[in-house]
Amino acid sequence: MPDPTPTGSAPYTSQFDSFMEAVDNIVIPEEEQTYQIPVFKDVEFDPENVSISTEGTSATEIVIRSEKEFAISREIVAEEDDGTKNIINEQSRANVELVDLSAWLTTYLDTNLSYDNVVENATIFGAPEECQSFLDALRAIILAGKIQTIMKDNPRTYQDVLDGKLSYNETLVYEIEKTSPEDSQVIQRTFIPNLTKLELLRYIDTQVKYNKEYTYEIFAHQFIVGTEYTYKQLHPDAHKADFNVNYKASLKIARIPIFKQNARLLDAAPLPPNVELVPYKGVFNEFLINLSGNSGDIEEMPVIITDADADFYKKYREARGLDEDAPIRFANDDASGRFEIYRTDAAPKSYEDFRTSLYAIVGAVDVASASMKSKVQTNKKYYYTFRAIDQHDNRSNPSPVYQVEIVENSGMMFFLSSVYQFPTIEDKTTTARTFQRFLKINPNMIQSLVNMEETVGTQKDGSIAVAASAYAPLDNEVILGKAEQDVWEKNFKLRVTSKHTGRKFDINLTCKTQYNKQDK
Repeated sequence: MPDPTPTGSAPYTSQFDSFMEAVDNIVIPEEEQTYQIPVFKDVEFDPENVSISTEGTSATEIVIRSEKEFAISREIVAEEDDGTKNIINEQSRANVELVDLSAWLTTYLDTNLSYDNVVENATIFGAPEECQSFLDALRAIILAGKIQTIMKDNPRTYQDVLDGKLSYNETLVYEIEKTSPEDSQVIQRTFIPNLTKLELLRYIDTQVKYNKEYTYEIFAHQFIVGTEYTYKQLHPDAHKADFNVNYKASLKIARIPIFKQNARLLDAAPLPPNVELVPYKGVFNEFLINLSGNSGDIEEMPVIITDADADFYKKYREARGLDEDAPIRFANDDASGRFEIYRTDAAPKSYEDFRTSLYAIVGAVDVASASMKSKVQTNKKYYYTFRAIDQHDNRSNPSPVYQVEIVENSGMMFFLSSVYQFPTIEDKTTTARTFQRFLKINPNMIQSLVNMEETVGTQKDGSIAVAASAYAPLDNEVILGKAEQDVWEKNFKLRVTSKHTGRKFDINLTCKTQYNKQDK
């Protein structure tokens, strides 16, 4: 908000008389409230009788701006990918700048004082007939009698303070403060009045430089009708104390921080270039490389070759609020007429093997394509990859790796060119895990007992037949299970469900018995 520090003398204006008349009408009706413990008493609020007086006081001794610690609560609406909205409540403590509106009003009426309302690098939004500056907005509120109405409609006594009643407050103006780690002072302040028709504001900052970090912090200048009170005439005895409390309205404007975010202007990296490899007829030691800019708009994971690549992608993700492993947007939003050529004669295992193999940089900013002759040895394999560079020195992802060889045999030349595939790395990860300690399937005891009747048979009198030997049951097998329904040779399906993810899988099993006949 404009700096309310008195600095000198002010000329008389035509609005002064009406302004003073409006201020004189801002009075809190006096009320009496009597209690045995304690006794409360209202006092009249009159701008001419506030505690700060300019009589015999220099302008520099008047304290209008101060700072106090506030408990700040912020609610953040977070929207999930599925559209679900969650409200996150954040609690913090911070020192908040305060402007004593009562002191400002009092000193404003002194014609011997004036205020330096100049705020460096400030822009104030609002139609001229509504609000040209913060001071004009304040005058409009006073002259319209809004302060008087607010104070009458929202009284708060000392008893209300004890009961926890919150003071009346409303937002007068929003402030957007722009700073940068590269600058020691505030770059820009933008003030936006909180008008009744202001519902959603989209502020676009056009005064930014490419790849420069900025910090935007938004403040709400909150008008607060608080309660200032003092204790007087204390009369204590053995069991109680009677005293008077004088209280009055306290008009403050608090500069409360509500949002802060870093930002950086970066465009998308270009797409990999179009590549054409052309041999020369009868030339054994060189061929032509044609490169041109590509077109399109895609999102994919970046391929990092140099440390500069890692730094750019880190800044890009931070500027757009992306996760560390989020894909990057690649698009030809500006011309890419320069190209990097990487070459190695050792078969690469990944793009990292090209880190120290920059072969050449060709092209220019103001062109769309470039060409280069590449000298080679016959009967030797070379591996090439290419990257486009846009006007802001952003690099594209590398092109596919090209394997190139000029074969010479008995005076004949063969130009061999193909897309090289990196060797696959043996996957040593374990795709299975033991489940024994989580799940065990066993038949119960009655299903595991030997069924003697069916194993060795019965005689005509109903008695159990006796086998010749334990090694020689009647049907050459042992029958298990004495339950009415056995589980053997039957199919079962078991479904397992994860408690955490809800994913499911089925186990199909058959209960079988195996009779191992041992030698005698």
